[in-house]
Amino acid sequence: MYKLLFFIAAFTLMAFDSLGETPRKTAELNPAALFTDIKNLTSDLELINKAMNSTVYISGRFVQYAPDGSVMFGNLFIKRPGKLRIEYDNPDSLLIVSDGISLIQKDIKLGTTDRISLSSTPIYYFLKKDINLIKDVKVTSLIKKENEWYISITDSTDDSIGDLTIILDAIKLTIKGWNIVDGSGNATYVKLTDIVYPNNLNPRLFLTREESRRSKKRNR
Repeated sequence: MYKLLFFIAAFTLMAFDSLGETPRKTAELNPAALFTDIKNLTSDLELINKAMNSTVYISGRFVQYAPDGSVMFGNLFIKRPGKLRIEYDNPDSLLIVSDGISLIQKDIKLGTTDRISLSSTPIYYFLKKDINLIKDVKVTSLIKKENEWYISITDSTDDSIGDLTIILDAIKLTIKGWNIVDGSGNATYVKLTDIVYPNNLNPRLFLTREESRRSKKRNR
């Protein structure tokens, strides 16, 4: 279950140190430092919304830095709205799939499956059909650097869900990675590499093996 919290647990903002950045938890910062350009915050958020909503399919590689210091690699597939697939490289035997409703983790070696509601995770707000960072979430920080923007959000109604910081390319506003801190301060940092934006992805990517088998039986 721990690695299922890939999206709602761990990686405190200390991980930004390795990127040459120095943000910390928002409660520890001077509020004036949380927004580079607060006068233009609404227009900046509208630009991010537009860039996010124009992207449907994403595929690529990722590197995950966990709270315990471990580093993992794998493949990432996204189909908005709601669909996500994370395939960890060997020797890790984990598969994480979102079908748009649930976030499901399978440990192939152990033969176990864990499931949580996608809407209970902050990543939900970037997988939904119509992303609206102005209305849907509480934006706690927007730091604009020359090459990257860092936008931090949380659920305005449930602080226990945690904080999500998305790292964006400063020009194209495409996602370069993210950082997630849960309500307990546990955290994970994910860096995306070799990202492409295909015109389509195989819908079977967003099914678990059991769901794929059931689908085949129904279609016979």
